[in-house]
Amino acid sequence: MKLKKQSNMNFVFLIVSLVLISGFVGSAFAQSVTVEKEYSFVEIEEMKSKAVLITTNEGTFMIELFPEDAPNTVNNFLKLIESDYYDGVVFHRIIPNFMIQTGDPNTKGPNSDRNTWGQGGPGYTINEEFNTIQHDRGIVSMARSQHVDSAGSQFFIVHKDNNQLDGKYTVFGRLVPGTHSIATLDIVAKIETNRFDQPIDTSSATIIKTSIIDDFSTSGFAPPDRNISMIKKIREYGGITENYHNTLHDVSFHTPYRWVVTEGEGDYLNLIIEPGRLEHNVQEMIDETGFTPQVLVGSEPRNISEESAGVSTAFFSLKSGDDPKIISNYIFENDAGRKAHLVISTQNIQTPTETVQFKIAQIHFSNSDTTYSIIHINLTDWFRYEINSFDFVVKNFEILIDGKMQPIDFGQHPVFRQLIADSREKPENQSLPPARIGGCLIATAAYGSELAPQVQQLRELRDNIVLQTESGTSFMASFNQFYYSFSPTIADYERENPTFKEAVKITLTPLLTSLTLLQYADIDSESEMLGYGTAIILLNIGMYFIAPAVLITKIRSFYKLQ
Repeated sequence: MKLKKQSNMNFVFLIVSLVLISGFVGSAFAQSVTVEKEYSFVEIEEMKSKAVLITTNEGTFMIELFPEDAPNTVNNFLKLIESDYYDGVVFHRIIPNFMIQTGDPNTKGPNSDRNTWGQGGPGYTINEEFNTIQHDRGIVSMARSQHVDSAGSQFFIVHKDNNQLDGKYTVFGRLVPGTHSIATLDIVAKIETNRFDQPIDTSSATIIKTSIIDDFSTSGFAPPDRNISMIKKIREYGGITENYHNTLHDVSFHTPYRWVVTEGEGDYLNLIIEPGRLEHNVQEMIDETGFTPQVLVGSEPRNISEESAGVSTAFFSLKSGDDPKIISNYIFENDAGRKAHLVISTQNIQTPTETVQFKIAQIHFSNSDTTYSIIHINLTDWFRYEINSFDFVVKNFEILIDGKMQPIDFGQHPVFRQLIADSREKPENQSLPPARIGGCLIATAAYGSELAPQVQQLRELRDNIVLQTESGTSFMASFNQFYYSFSPTIADYERENPTFKEAVKITLTPLLTSLTLLQYADIDSESEMLGYGTAIILLNIGMYFIAPAVLITKIRSFYKLQ
């Protein structure tokens, strides 16, 4: 009975502690967020047939729109044009050889406060639609704050090629080739500015009128230049995930949290995915062993003559090792009838001082003309700690099938799931993964993976917000010592007790929901962090303690009256 009581106390104290953590990173919504919409082919084509004309005292800008790449952004832009929103606004930020920026309603009128320029918007934000279009001269892209989903009405026109912006801002149009737009761009970019890059004389930098041109045709225009590959941040429940997309090889997949993609040479796909410097959970292993775990993604032309049972017989092994030992070898197919070949093997490599054993998981599959391979390599003793990265890539992998990008759908197959589960199985007398100290053990156990969006959200908040301040760093140093004194016990109990695990998930949900407010934080100082944090603390105290207490009191009062 005592043990049970102590366990419950620790769990309650955990909730309180998590609330205290949020106190250092609090925030509040400043603006509402527009709802994303899925657009039909007809709607996309209708927006594509429109262009926008912007008239200034120095000339006109004619803008071609890219609704196929940024439909919500283009739709928002057109609606603002229709409402005359941009009429009278100033190009408030002019940097020659870089870009010119406009769209802030705070710049309207001769008596507008220059101190507020660049801070205004329509009262809502739209989600990013980062794409592969390069920020070349004449490209039109949305301005935003530090938060990726903070665009509203402000946009900029690129004056000189600047590919450092690629994938970080939403490109939604360009100045129409062959018009006087580029000449106007050069004129506006040369307007004299003050030390804040604001035009001294606003008359030349003011938008007089905007209008929409219907029945616009892009026939004869060369398409905009694009990046072959792009890593794009996408929204998922509980957090943000990075997605790698290669347009040359028509491959897309989610990258494991804080792992980086290195592109090799060759005519076909040749990628190495490995932990970045900020992926703290793997550093203990790397420091101890000198080996960095990897996920390899490759492709080659499909050769049906070299297939067996309709699937590739490709097999990866280490060149410097001995003969591989195959542990598992399966051919299976998904609901669509596509087959995959899954192999788990070990291989020894002899060093001058010892024999080192590696474990390799590999899956091979094909579309009509290409065979793909996803391979995970790690030291056997550490293999189970990073198998989640291999699992994550496979589950979110997309290739070109029947003319469009589609998921391979092997990650949820019972054969694949069982082999992943077997790979995670911990040896006897071994408790916590040594590489996991520094991670969120309780949340990881609750959601089943360190790569779960909810866990990623907590780590993002810790690394990108809490640890960016002196007070947050000091707090985390003290908190970690306390947290890891009991979290392993709770995490282990979660794994053994599904009911308790679900209870933890339910308990964490309000906290995670409140912490999504932090995605909209713009914290520039210690005082702001502490101030915002107080608000989040009070919110969580209300949800976890005051609201239940009030509810219990009401229930008791009700029954007393009966």
